[in-house]
Amino acid sequence: PPWLSQPGDVVIEPGIAFGSGEHPTTLSCLSAIDQWAQPGISCLDVGCGSGILAIAAAKLGARSVGIDVEKDAVSAARENAAKNGVVAHFSEADIATLDGSYELVVANLYAEVLTALAPDILRLSSGYLALAGILADRAPLVRSAFSSLTCVRDHQDGDWVSLWYCQSS
Repeated sequence: PPWLSQPGDVVIEPGIAFGSGEHPTTLSCLSAIDQWAQPGISCLDVGCGSGILAIAAAKLGARSVGIDVEKDAVSAARENAAKNGVVAHFSEADIATLDGSYELVVANLYAEVLTALAPDILRLSSGYLALAGILADRAPLVRSAFSSLTCVRDHQDGDWVSLWYCQSS
């Protein structure tokens, strides 16, 4: 939040869109972005909420796109990107309508949503993939849906699991 920010931080105004950066699932995705984002790569934030993940990637030089089904989330994400002085594109686009590929895909969504979106996420992912928002007892659903990729991190923090993948070489 602005009142706790330090120079260089991603500043997110708390509001109606989910994603302040303090939840273990968001922290896991931010760690993946910190590890994998670099200038010029393409990043897709699926279910962008407040835009924190796409904004963090943009701050590291990635060409960031965020999508969300909630109009208010897209509006909040655009406002947060402007407040952070970064270029990131946010829309209510249906993931099924997206073309191309993204070198980094991040999705902090419940297991059932990740599983439903898996075919499109897999179609769009060409490098690294960070998934979070997964309750531990639902993690097998996500592991199964993304089993065609190489899992490079399977981490549990309390009740939450995060999974990082990369394309097999």
